[in-house]
Amino acid sequence: MAIDIHPSAKARIIELISKAIPLIDVDHGKYVKRASEGVVFLVMADQALPQRGALHDMLLAYVDDYPLVEFVFDTVAKELQSAQLETEPAQKKLVEIPGYENADEVAARLVGQFEALPNQYRITCPLPNVLWPCLPADKNQWTFETTSSRVVRTSKELSDSLPLAVSDEGKKVQSFGVGLLSALLTGPLTWEENAVHFQIDVEGFIGPYGGSVPDLEARRFIRSVCGLGLALQLFQISSNYPLYPPKHGYFVHRKDSEGNWQVERKLELDDRTSWGLEKLEMATLVNTPEKREYWCPRILEEMAQVIAAGQRAEPIMLASQWYFDSATGSDQLLPFVQAMVVLEILLGDKAASKEIGLNELLRNRCAYLIGSSQEEREDLYKTFADIYDVRSQIVHRGKHRLNAHERSLLNRLRSICRRVIQREVDLLRADKKKDRAEQSAP
Repeated sequence: MAIDIHPSAKARIIELISKAIPLIDVDHGKYVKRASEGVVFLVMADQALPQRGALHDMLLAYVDDYPLVEFVFDTVAKELQSAQLETEPAQKKLVEIPGYENADEVAARLVGQFEALPNQYRITCPLPNVLWPCLPADKNQWTFETTSSRVVRTSKELSDSLPLAVSDEGKKVQSFGVGLLSALLTGPLTWEENAVHFQIDVEGFIGPYGGSVPDLEARRFIRSVCGLGLALQLFQISSNYPLYPPKHGYFVHRKDSEGNWQVERKLELDDRTSWGLEKLEMATLVNTPEKREYWCPRILEEMAQVIAAGQRAEPIMLASQWYFDSATGSDQLLPFVQAMVVLEILLGDKAASKEIGLNELLRNRCAYLIGSSQEEREDLYKTFADIYDVRSQIVHRGKHRLNAHERSLLNRLRSICRRVIQREVDLLRADKKKDRAEQSAP
């Protein structure tokens, strides 16, 4: 759905952006300086947009809290990426660069592009090769959700629909930068043979450096799916340690006016997520071809049911994201708190916690959700009290290290989180099965 701005508001926005353009500084003829004086007028342009209602919510989802600020800076930055690097002068105004001399025309053009949002993007994140067996050998795709997310394998269909080849040198710089990756692209870039990828479709605006809401949602999806895979025992944490800091990223394709996907760029995942991906391996449950043939389709189907449930499964997806962060974290204190957040997301209740306290609420719900016997419930009840005490010391007293016993509690806490997520997935699937039965009943 294109953006429909009231004519009077549109005229005011163009006026303010045209005032901002001459005040935007550019370093070396190609790097936009976001701290330029022009940002004041761009903020004013954002204030000319509706501050509540459907259009306001739409722009937040498409771009960010300051949609015009982000869109203008990122669009100009993308356009200038293919420009020649200038040593002198070190800094100039945007209007001194060819094509930007007329601020009114530039402002009108940018607003026209803004109104044409949302762009349609397809995000493809290649997985480390140790995770490729997660997709059954006889499948090139496993759909998580009918229209928006899936696991895919490199195939002719993937290569044809999502080309990586960039013929124009300027476009190559726009897509892959001027660093080592770009320097290595002496020939056409292609998808790695037999590689497996997580893929999600998003809409809105993604600039050359990411950071917009659609980009952050794609990153969150990657962490959530990995966390869900950990909880359902598709993946596990490897004991191996990489020799070099890992660098994982994802390709961004945008759908053009003819319905074809064109490569926009490759963005890197943050260091924490890259390390997390690198630490994953296939779980013991699926560590042989025979086990994978039986279990992988079943686990992927469970994951698909969760993801397809949408808002109904949002707590599970959010908890899975935090579980991934905790399970793959190299620190001890932060992962402890992150694991507690998993339980608060799934088992917490603000009103009930005021009545009996968060500690009592979580340990009661946890014990009765996953405890399979009275003895196990008693053990969970006691252990959780010790776990919550460590959490309180970290949060309220600034505890700076965990001793051996507390580290064992962290491992137990992570195990509890995994079982709680598993149980919540089981309950969700049971509810969906019940709904289908009721719908099919005469």
